[in-house]
Amino acid sequence: MSDRIIFANTLRGFAAVSVLLSHFAGIFWVMNPVICDLLGVRKLTQLPEIPAILQFFADHCIILGQFGVGIFFIVSGLVIPFSLKNSSKKSFLYRRAFRIYPVYIAGFSFAMIMLYALATYKQSNWQFSLFDILAHFGVITRAPLGVSRIDGISWTLEVEIYFYLVLCVLGVRAMQFDFKRYIIAALVIAVLAALTFKFKSYLIGVQMASGLMLLLGMSYYSLLNSKLSTRQFWILQVLVSVLIPILWLLVATRAEYTYQWMSGYLAAIAIFHLCYLSRNSFTDNRLLSHFADISYPLYVVHALFGYAVMYVLVEKGAGPITAIAVAMLASYLAALGIHLVIEKPSLRWSKLGRPQPVAT
Repeated sequence: MSDRIIFANTLRGFAAVSVLLSHFAGIFWVMNPVICDLLGVRKLTQLPEIPAILQFFADHCIILGQFGVGIFFIVSGLVIPFSLKNSSKKSFLYRRAFRIYPVYIAGFSFAMIMLYALATYKQSNWQFSLFDILAHFGVITRAPLGVSRIDGISWTLEVEIYFYLVLCVLGVRAMQFDFKRYIIAALVIAVLAALTFKFKSYLIGVQMASGLMLLLGMSYYSLLNSKLSTRQFWILQVLVSVLIPILWLLVATRAEYTYQWMSGYLAAIAIFHLCYLSRNSFTDNRLLSHFADISYPLYVVHALFGYAVMYVLVEKGAGPITAIAVAMLASYLAALGIHLVIEKPSLRWSKLGRPQPVAT
């Protein structure tokens, strides 16, 4: 990555850890009946009490998770235009497909194998058909085929893929967005999200509203390339920061964790901008760069796999800290394996076989 956006890569490592803490130190405990249903096993009759050191993560798990997701969206909005800039549309989609699908299919398959092993161990009925599983492999194919979401995390990948498709349609025009076009785009996204919240569904509305975060990331690209002035960027950032609470508080049906979800996105906007302002002081940190490198396979594989590991450990009498630590280590090792065996080779193949970039 360019020296100008090392800070974004560093934040991606932080975001990966934030999502892990959200799921393992928070959601597994506060939403355990739902998690057991997701795993297809009997509910745990007794959960150990969460120690005080972890209570913060349990109380703010949605904020942590959506902070991480928000950072991922902003970073994608920032870096994807670099990928599109000198590529043909065909080349862009070819490379994005190699970036998304091999890792997702491998990670999702690994998680399904883990759930099958858990169902066998618990002598529970296997609740997923082969059709259900295969429908997830295309990511955006799941909903049109009428299959309920199994993994819980692919909603963000759906947003990313539709973002790639929109950019591909726009082509070089996306690189030429000026202040007026950004404002219009933000308002259009907000209106579409509001209509979806009202007349379609809450989750699809959330996905639509997430486009504001991707658009904000694109505006950073324009700011770095002098397509936006600092004043224009600030106006756009304030507009996005105002539209998010309007959508979640005034339009969407109020959910239990509405305030946390909204707060996570706003925290992501604030932290990202603070890091942008101090971007020249960021250096390539080996540990965070490593987590950034494996952040995608870690995101894909950790949830179902980690929950299954924690379920067995807690049932066997392990305490929260032990269960969380083992799930994190196991998820890290699984993600590292997918990164080395699947992700790195697939990225090399995409470069070897991709169509040639357009001339500049």
